[in-house]
Amino acid sequence: MDKREAVRVPVRLPALCRSDGLVIDGFIEDLSRTGAFLRSAKLMATGSPAEVCLQLPGEPPLQLSAEVVRVEHNARRAGMGLRFMLEGQDGRPLANFIMRQHSTLR
Repeated sequence: MDKREAVRVPVRLPALCRSDGLVIDGFIEDLSRTGAFLRSAKLMATGSPAEVCLQLPGEPPLQLSAEVVRVEHNARRAGMGLRFMLEGQDGRPLANFIMRQHSTLR
């Protein structure tokens, strides 16, 4: 049983993740208003703060503060689980995109 507090949708969106001068280019594989999974060969340590630049279709790039909460080294699914820190940020474009994606999956 999935205990996540927010709806999560499968996507494939280009994203950049930055932390302490490191820039990681990858793809968001699934997305919710509280976090995402970023597939990438380069990884950051769990607990690292990050800035994520996410390109939603038809929207200007969305800059989100995040924290790395999980790292997967598996060659078939290498990447990082990110938790968004939306305090003081407008999360409406993200929430609207997720709801549109969720409605197409039903």
